Amino acid sequence: MEQWRGDLPRLASPLNDWTAMSNPLRRLVLIAAGSCAVGALGACTGVSAATQPTASLSVRELNIVDEHGQARLRIGAPLPDPKGLKRAVKAVGIQFMDPDGHEIGGLGMLDSIGVTGLCFDSKEGYEAMCMGLIKGEPNITFRHDWKERITLGVEKGVASIVLHDAQGTPQLRLEVDKDGKSRVEGVTPAPASR
Repeated sequence: MEQWRGDLPRLASPLNDWTAMSNPLRRLVLIAAGSCAVGALGACTGVSAATQPTASLSVRELNIVDEHGQARLRIGAPLPDPKGLKRAVKAVGIQFMDPDGHEIGGLGMLDSIGVTGLCFDSKEGYEAMCMGLIKGEPNITFRHDWKERITLGVEKGVASIVLHDAQGTPQLRLEVDKDGKSRVEGVTPAPASR
């Protein structure tokens, strides 16, 4: 046997302690150790079950907040009105918000009027750019100062681009129908030179 240096006590062997225990005490230690092992196994099994994702979540509204607690994305059915504004029709979808909670765009479904689209809003609150389907027909609209300025789309097989003036009045329309016939409206020819 190896000699110990200094004042360090000699450590008892666990085997010696085990054999020195009485049978009832040994049984008690075995039962306690077995119970701990079963409990630990059950806890591990419970942890893996708890980490399983929920199969389904049904809510009317879900807010994703930033580090300050401000809602930045909202999924809703229906979506609430933007701050300070009133929606013309009920919208269902995803609302994008700035750090102050003002709506800056969204992905919406306006079932009552047959519109689905992705829009980005101006600081004033109007839809500055929208891309979507209007009654199943593709459409892209650009607005400035609450007025439509450019509209691109297909309606009943006719592809068109419409340019509007600052008041939102159509000034130029380019169209190509499903048969390939083109049409230009609103163009004033240049005066003939003398």
